[in-house]
Amino acid sequence: MRFWLIIFVILFTSYFAIQRHLHPQLNHNSIIDRISHPLDHRLRYRIGEIDPRFNISHEQVKLLAQQATEIWHLGTMKNLFVYDPNAKLAIHLIYDERQIESSARNQALNILENTQQDQNIKREKIEKIRAELDQSNREIDIYKVNYETKMSQYNQFVSRIYQSNQGVTPSIHAQLEQLKNQLQADRVNLNQKLALHNQKVNQLNQQVDALNSNTQQFNQSVDQFNARFQPRQFDKGTFSGQSINIYEFQSDADLRVTLAHEFGHALGLLHNSDPKALMYPVMKEQDLQNFRLTSSDLAMLNSR
Repeated sequence: MRFWLIIFVILFTSYFAIQRHLHPQLNHNSIIDRISHPLDHRLRYRIGEIDPRFNISHEQVKLLAQQATEIWHLGTMKNLFVYDPNAKLAIHLIYDERQIESSARNQALNILENTQQDQNIKREKIEKIRAELDQSNREIDIYKVNYETKMSQYNQFVSRIYQSNQGVTPSIHAQLEQLKNQLQADRVNLNQKLALHNQKVNQLNQQVDALNSNTQQFNQSVDQFNARFQPRQFDKGTFSGQSINIYEFQSDADLRVTLAHEFGHALGLLHNSDPKALMYPVMKEQDLQNFRLTSSDLAMLNSR
């Protein structure tokens, strides 16, 4: 009996040793979990403490964590994780200076985006005014040509009268006065059109100068933003073996990918050099909204 007990202990220990080697994530499950679910290779996790200053609920974090595990599921077609409220591995959201800095970044980014939107609106208005002035300039040119044509015809008419050596009859005199008055009215109208056009041109130039000045200030603000807020390091989240601690995130998509990254560490993966990969140490070029595991991530998982 004792012999078989020793054999059983050896086999039992060997099985779990081999299991831990083949599935490193099991190292982070409790012994009770491993004994209770000897054929289950999934990493069990739970939602731990959430600082209320993050303004996110327990259920929201749970949902985003499940979505993070789904990234691994879709990429590998394997169920590597399972939520368990009694799991050893806990996800904590810890509020510190990183989230304060992240909030400052979001606020500064919102200001830049609003400023850029305002600049775009002003630029569109300027283009509209410029098009209207181009049309106005063409209309003035046509009006000016018509005026000069009428003036030339008037002068020719007067010249013919005086060259004919005939006296100016009352009817011709009245006709000349009417033409002269019409030309004077046309000239006044032309001058008014030119004055209004030039006024609008000056206003447009002022708006263009203001826009250029604001654009220069905006570009300086962008440079200052980029200098202060560097690409986000994944040390905003850490994996310690017993917990995943999240210190900073800027959106639900950001938190989801950060959790997926830390789950990767829980699977035994280190960082890689593919800037689009989940396990790249800097969150910069990844598509947060529609993230998929890259070949680099899968290669690391298969070679662990």
